[in-house]
Amino acid sequence: MAPGDLNPGKGNICIQVCMEQFTGQHPAIKDAFPGETIDTLVAQPRKYLSGAYIPPIPQFVAFTYAENPYGFDANQIATIPSASAAVTPRTVETSANGPTTESGIIPICCDSFVAEKITGSYPLSPDYGVAYITAYEEFTVPGPPFSPQCMPWTALFMVRVWHNMTAKLTYLYGNKLTAAPNRNFPATLSVTVTDSVGSTRATDGLQVIFDITGGGATFDPSGVTTRYCQIQNGTRAIVLSQQGVAIAPPIKAGAAVGPVTVYASSRFSRDFVLYELNVT
Repeated sequence: MAPGDLNPGKGNICIQVCMEQFTGQHPAIKDAFPGETIDTLVAQPRKYLSGAYIPPIPQFVAFTYAENPYGFDANQIATIPSASAAVTPRTVETSANGPTTESGIIPICCDSFVAEKITGSYPLSPDYGVAYITAYEEFTVPGPPFSPQCMPWTALFMVRVWHNMTAKLTYLYGNKLTAAPNRNFPATLSVTVTDSVGSTRATDGLQVIFDITGGGATFDPSGVTTRYCQIQNGTRAIVLSQQGVAIAPPIKAGAAVGPVTVYASSRFSRDFVLYELNVT
C-alpha cells in the first residue's frame, strides 16, 4: 500500500470539518499572525463516506501539517498550491472531546497549533502565506500526502498566516439610519472586505467585528440571516466576510432617543468603518 492510500476494511471512518461549530473564525479557514495560537480546529467523524455520524470513536484522530496535502499530478504539479507557511507542532493526536453539537455529534477539537512563520508566497494574495492542517483517522488513512482515493476521507483546514494588518474594510451600507424607540433599524450595516490589492476572494471567511459603542441599541439575534454570527453582550457581533461582504445582524433601538454609534473592524485590518445612527 502506497503512502496516502486508503486502508480498505480497516477503520472506514471519514473525518470532516465540523461546519456547525462557529468559534469566531470560519470552521475551515483560520487566520493568524506569526507566533499566535491558531483558532480551534473542529472535526467530526462519520462511518463511511455517506453513513451516519457516529458517537465518540475510541481511537485517536491525527491533525497533521501537510506541505502538499494531496501530492502532485502526473506532471509533478501540486494538486493545490503548496504550503507557504508553517505551523508547530507538526502533528497532534486527539479524540472526541468537544461539546455536543446541535446535531448530537461530539466533535474532535484541536487547539494546540501555533502559526510558526511564513515560508513563501501564496498565489491568491500577497498579504499572507498558507499552511494546511489535515485531520484523519489513522486506521483508515495512513497520512499525507493523500491519494485522490483518500481525499473524501480527510478533513482539510487552511490557515492564512498574515504578514501584517493589510486587509481593507470599506463602507458599503447602513450609515445615517433612523428608527423609533424599541424598534429595529430598517436595514443592516455592511462593509466590503478585500486584501491589499482588492481581492474579495482572498478574504473570504475573514472575521469582521461590529461594535455598538454609543447609545442604548443592541443587536437582535432573532433577525440573523447569515450562517455564522456570534453576538456577545448584545453590543458586539462577530461575523464573516462572504464573497467580499460582511453583514451585521439587525440592530434594535433602545427606549431612549438619541445617537447610536457602531464601528466595524477586523484584527487583520487597520481600517475602522463608522456608522452614525439615530433613535428618534
